Amino acid sequence: MRRLFTIAAIFSLLLCSVCLAASPKKVTMPPYEEFTLDNGLTVYVMETREVPLVTMRLLLPVGSVHDIPGKEGIASLTARLLLKGAAGMTAEEISATVEGIGGELEARATRDYTLLNGNFMARDMEFGLGIMADLLLRPDLPEEEIEREKGIIAAEIRRNRENPYRFTSTQFMKLIAGDHPYAHPVSGNAGSVGSMTRDDISGFHGDYFNPAGAILAIVGDVDKKKALALIKKNFSGWKGSEVELTVPKLAEKRFPGRRIIVIDKKDSTQGQIRIGNIAVGRDTPHYFPITVANSVLGGGFTSRLMREIRVVRGLSYGARSVSYQFKGGGLFLVSTYTKNETLREAIDVALDELGKIRDAAVEEEELESSKRYISGLFPFRIETNDHLANWLTEIAFYGLEKEFVENYRSNISEVTSEKAQEAARSYFHVDDCMIVLLADYEVVKDQLEGLGEIEVIKFDGIE
Repeated sequence: MRRLFTIAAIFSLLLCSVCLAASPKKVTMPPYEEFTLDNGLTVYVMETREVPLVTMRLLLPVGSVHDIPGKEGIASLTARLLLKGAAGMTAEEISATVEGIGGELEARATRDYTLLNGNFMARDMEFGLGIMADLLLRPDLPEEEIEREKGIIAAEIRRNRENPYRFTSTQFMKLIAGDHPYAHPVSGNAGSVGSMTRDDISGFHGDYFNPAGAILAIVGDVDKKKALALIKKNFSGWKGSEVELTVPKLAEKRFPGRRIIVIDKKDSTQGQIRIGNIAVGRDTPHYFPITVANSVLGGGFTSRLMREIRVVRGLSYGARSVSYQFKGGGLFLVSTYTKNETLREAIDVALDELGKIRDAAVEEEELESSKRYISGLFPFRIETNDHLANWLTEIAFYGLEKEFVENYRSNISEVTSEKAQEAARSYFHVDDCMIVLLADYEVVKDQLEGLGEIEVIKFDGIE
C-alpha cells in the first residue's frame, strides 16, 4: 500500500514549496547550500519538506551545439542511450526497477546542455543517486539499443517533416543560423544519425561527459549532510579529461535588409509564416524589457498579434512571437499560418505590428496589463521541486545573478514603456529580417510582389 501514490500525483500537491513575501512582486526560494567536489562537480542541495519527494537534476554543459560535424544529433542520441543499459542492467531492468518504486527518470539533450533528471520518494534518495551515477558514468551502449533508438529518431524526423508547423520552424532555425551549430535540429538529420556507430557515441561520451562544469541539484525532503555524503559516495570517483566546451557566438543581426525564402510545397492549402532575425542570448541585460515587449506583441492570447490576426481579421487560429535565448546567442521570430488566399494579408499584419511596437511607445494600461500577466504566472514556474531544481541549474549554467528568481517580479515591474520600446527597436526587426514561408509557390507568388527579393527552395529537395 505504501507505493500507491505516484510521483506525479504527489507533485500535484506541492503548491507551497515557495513562500510569497510580503511584497506581491517578490518571491522567495527556499534556502540552499552549494558545494564543489574535488573533481569539479558543482552541487546544490535545497530542503523542501512539504511532501516526501526528492528531485535530482544533473546538467552537463554539452548539447547539440557541440555535435561533431557530420554526426549532428550525437549529443541527443548519447543522452537517450543513458536509459537503455548501464552497469550491466538492461533498458527493461532499469525501467522496471525505477517504476517499481514509483520513480521517474529522464535523459535528454538541448542545444546548450544535456540533462539527467530523476524524481523519487525521499526514502529512495540513495537508490536514485546510485542509479543516476550508473547511467551517467557506466553506460553500456548496447548495439541493439543503438539501432533501435536510431530507428525511433528516423521515424520522429519523418513525422516532423509531415508536420507543417514543426517543419517550417526547423527550417527557419536552419536558415537563420546558417553555418552555426545551432542551425541543425537537436535530434540531427536522417543521414547524420544513420551514420553513427557505437564507437562514435562511446567516444563522444568519453570526451564530453566530465564532472568539470557539471551541475547537480538535489531538491526536496532531504537532509543536507546525508545528501552530500551520498553524492560524494556516488560521484567523487567520476573522472574525466577537462575539455574546453566553447560555444561560438551568433551575430546579433544576421540579415541587413529583407530576405524572403519560400519553401515550395505543392498542393499546400495553407501557408506557414516565420518572420525574424538573430537576437541575443540568455545572459542579455535586456532580458526583462524583451520579456515584456514580447508579451505585448505576441506572448499571450490577448497580445497584439493574436488580436489582429485571429480575433479582428480571422486569418488564423494562432499567432505569436517568441524570443529564443541560448548560451551563444538567440533569435526572435513571429510565427503564424493562414490559408493561401490570405497569406500576404497575414504577413502584412505581422510586419505592421512589428513596426508599431518599434515606432510607438506602449500605452501604460497595456504595459501594466502585460506586466501583471507575466508576474501573475511566475509563481507557477517555481512551485515544485522540479521547477526549483531547474532554476538552480539554469542560474548556474547561464551565469545569472543568484537572486534572479527573487528579483524576477520586481524587475518586470520596473520595465517602462521606454525600455520596452527600446528592446523592440533593438531586437524586433521589421526591415532587416528573414521571412520563411512554406506554401505552394505557384498559388501564392503573385501575393508576394513587392515584399522583397525571393528565393524558392523545393520542399522535396530538403533533407
